[in-house]
Amino acid sequence: KDSKFGKNTAFITGYDKSDFGKILQKNLAGTEFTFHPDPYTEQNLFYRSDNATLAALGVPAHTISTDQIDVDKFYHTVKDEYSTLDVENILSTIKAIAKSATSIVNGTDAPTRIPKLKQ
Repeated sequence: KDSKFGKNTAFITGYDKSDFGKILQKNLAGTEFTFHPDPYTEQNLFYRSDNATLAALGVPAHTISTDQIDVDKFYHTVKDEYSTLDVENILSTIKAIAKSATSIVNGTDAPTRIPKLKQ
């Protein structure tokens, strides 16, 4: 499923909590793919998952997603089956994550940590 920002894009929960997203985007320079801050801040996605708990322990913990939560009629339903997914978009997103994480994996970059989260 394409993200709210269109084809070849994804959003990152907790984008403002570390420089993880900026590092990923820097590594995608010259490609068609872009990462964006979470457009669903009212949903508190960062706090609704394990992200916040892990981040409070010093683990860079973000979710990368393409789902349009506000219009996806299958979001968090039993009908959200494989047939509703866009496999090409999933593959494009996986490739972008792999390319963009290279400097983190090889130790050139390290995302900032969150010292203590406000809840």
